[in-house]
Amino acid sequence: MKRAQLIAEIEQLDHQLALRIDIVHLSGALVQHQLGRIPPALLVGSGALAGALSQRLGAGRSRSLGMLGVRLLPMAESLLRMVRLLWSPL
Repeated sequence: MKRAQLIAEIEQLDHQLALRIDIVHLSGALVQHQLGRIPPALLVGSGALAGALSQRLGAGRSRSLGMLGVRLLPMAESLLRMVRLLWSPL
């Protein structure tokens, strides 16, 4: 490959990476916005419950619990939407 072709390829890859970084930033902002709409007491309570469960189950079982959580993520998102609808003013 010629040097000009390599430079063009690197610039293209750099542009693709910049777009992916922008997507990650937007996704993070969306998650922050959605979490901001959930009552803090609910967030703290669910965090405390998750911490207590992982402490009680131990490291090996908490990993399997985490993998279960990843599989149940779509259901959790639906639950968060429902909670947000219940707490939002009519």
